[in-house]
Amino acid sequence: MTHRIADRRAIVQVRWGPMAYRKAVLEPGQVLRVGRSEATGLALPHDSRLEEEHFELAWDGSRCRIRDLRTSAGTLLDGKPIKEGVVPHGGWIRAGGTDFVTYVERYTPADTAGDESGSVADSEGRSKALSLLGSQDGLYAVLDAARDARILTLLRESVEEHHSLYEGPKGVALAEVAPYLVRLPRESMLLNSLVEEGWGKAWGVFLTSNASFTDTRRHFRKFLMIELEGAEGRFYFRFYDPRVLSQFLPTCASQQKADFFGPVSSFMCETLVEDTHSLTVHPA
Repeated sequence: MTHRIADRRAIVQVRWGPMAYRKAVLEPGQVLRVGRSEATGLALPHDSRLEEEHFELAWDGSRCRIRDLRTSAGTLLDGKPIKEGVVPHGGWIRAGGTDFVTYVERYTPADTAGDESGSVADSEGRSKALSLLGSQDGLYAVLDAARDARILTLLRESVEEHHSLYEGPKGVALAEVAPYLVRLPRESMLLNSLVEEGWGKAWGVFLTSNASFTDTRRHFRKFLMIELEGAEGRFYFRFYDPRVLSQFLPTCASQQKADFFGPVSSFMCETLVEDTHSLTVHPA
């Protein structure tokens, strides 16, 4: 799927707090207002320090302009008060008590220098995986940002809904290495990037679920920490590593499997067989 530069969208995302990862997407030529009012394009009613309409973003397909809407508290762009200006890719905006970050869709190209994944993960397996995944309804992925910095770059520069499985101070402190749930609708360009760039690298696992994003995330948060028989304390459970999940699922008793799957109808993860990666489907 091709995507011309002129078609790329701008993304503004809440960075921290109770509405972290909430985002709005601007098509070329679109203007977005942000504030406390529900009538704005990106509303944060919980932030009492925001004005009803606090600032405005305008995206022309190549530049994102910001304008403070004559607020008493003002708006900061990369730490400096502004009335209006140009927001760079990755630019930080602070308005009221909320931090925002802006991105341009698919801004950072893949670094293919020294990439030898093709010697292990064959192109045929990658193509079959993409075909199967792209045909699924209710497709999600749980991705391990600790595996590769490229994962967070792809998430931030995509319009797809995503959220860390961590919350609170841990979510802030471990944002760069957290597991992330992402929804992958049909025709998702992010799905193409995840398979093309991450195939054979154990970036995460795919799954299908008819549950809402919120309910699916709530379900997986229950399994981040587990207790092991014969051991004291709780341990991180990296179920989102395809190598771990492929070993874990066949050992589950029926009730344990039912509890782990919950609203999930199937898991799909890479399996290495005779030096070739393939996509293995684990149905509920």
